[in-house]
Amino acid sequence: MRQSRVIETEPWGDKDQPRFLNQVVEVEWAGTARQLLAAAKDAEREGGRTPTRRWGPRVIDVDILLFGDERISEDGLEVPHAGISQRPFVLASLRELGVSPTGRNTRP
Repeated sequence: MRQSRVIETEPWGDKDQPRFLNQVVEVEWAGTARQLLAAAKDAEREGGRTPTRRWGPRVIDVDILLFGDERISEDGLEVPHAGISQRPFVLASLRELGVSPTGRNTRP
């Protein structure tokens, strides 16, 4: 597992909430992207996330940004994540890890 530094940002979407702490984590995963999504949702529940309004306050939010070089467009699962290019902190964190927003490794 590799992880970027934590970057504090203004909230995305609904601005009337506390600042966000963001981090990109790279993991090895033997299952499918859909299985990883289920694990991410489980982690959110275990972390105390409860349903709220879209882009509203939340204690944890786990997104799948990339899944290797795969392109996935399914109900509830879009990979690469549709918001990568709109979030400078994501691009900076991916660069820090040597990963391109396309999923290709940029490390020598």
